[in-house]
Amino acid sequence: MREPESRDDALSAALRLLAKEVRRRVLRHSQGHLLSGGNETLKLDLRLPTAARGKWLEQTVGEASVALDEALRQLLLHRTVFQPGSVYCLRCRSARCEHTQPAQSTEVFAGYSPSGVPLFLEHGQWLLEQKDPRVDQLYHKPPRLLARVTLGNDLTGRLLPAFRDLDSGYHIHGQVAAGWFRFPDANRIDQPLALTFQVVSSQPAKGPKRFGLNLIGRVPGDEPLETLFDRAGELPWAAAAEWAQGVLRQVERSLTRKQPPADESIDKRLEGLLNGLARRLERERRARERRTTHGHQRHREKDRPTWKAQADLAAAREEELLFDTRRETLVVLGERGRAHVFNQAGKLVTSIRCSPLSVERRRKNGIWRQATSAEIEAFKQHASVETRAHRD
Repeated sequence: MREPESRDDALSAALRLLAKEVRRRVLRHSQGHLLSGGNETLKLDLRLPTAARGKWLEQTVGEASVALDEALRQLLLHRTVFQPGSVYCLRCRSARCEHTQPAQSTEVFAGYSPSGVPLFLEHGQWLLEQKDPRVDQLYHKPPRLLARVTLGNDLTGRLLPAFRDLDSGYHIHGQVAAGWFRFPDANRIDQPLALTFQVVSSQPAKGPKRFGLNLIGRVPGDEPLETLFDRAGELPWAAAAEWAQGVLRQVERSLTRKQPPADESIDKRLEGLLNGLARRLERERRARERRTTHGHQRHREKDRPTWKAQADLAAAREEELLFDTRRETLVVLGERGRAHVFNQAGKLVTSIRCSPLSVERRRKNGIWRQATSAEIEAFKQHASVETRAHRD
């Protein structure tokens, strides 16, 4: 192996090897998949001797290995408590147990039980319990979207001390419960949808504090929230959520300064964020309602890529034909994020828009896989019969 030519070359080679080891440990970790697609960094505290004496290398390697594992553990703790679509269950210490999602699309997060189990209530009932005077507007025709801010202490006030997760430093600073949004179910009938936008932070021992905006809810038709991002052409809360995430990044950066802001200052800023988010969600809904019914319908029809299904199918290469293992359907990938779902009888089920990241995530999760030659051939035979029948 050729020796590095300069000090910088030697340092560059060492850092490449260290980064390679970080990637290796992420891949072999049981929860490493939580970091896929992200751009996270690990902060390491390493001690290096100025003179190579005794067993310095063995000792330094051991310390570096422990530091790597601890930094990775702290990073994954934040990702473990912060799972889009789900609230963190303090009893199970997981965001993936059976308690973490509402039972239906109209429910919002209503706080924790004394034993740390998440509680959910229908959005109208939650507003009644909060004595919100606007609750009757939920049931007007058309219904208004109402957003209600609740601070963290009101959501965790009943928790017993034994069920506070001190290991991850998980903390809810507050939330915005909002509804009704309206989205189609599997039969394309509009249904009400309530969502909870939650400002969460985590801070393991000796680790940095990390913030996130978590979105909690369930899609009409009893599906996980992640399916909504593929079904809808646009999400009416996207701009407001992006604004809130930007504020949280600024708050997080402020903590790295030599003189970080006091906790009271951060709490006040986060409360302002929640109130601003609620206003933006309601304002965006009113702006959308001002569109004419005809204009809104044209907008949705233009965005839906269904009309390109047959053209994309005809032009699709073999690697663009995927099989949905849950629904046993064929997925045809087209241009500009179009994806068309056909059943095994060759009929078009729906057309959606998927980002490359969304497609890759489904591949990694095993939801979508490459269709086999036999599946493609059987589909093409049924599709040609369906096309001829439609033409006749």
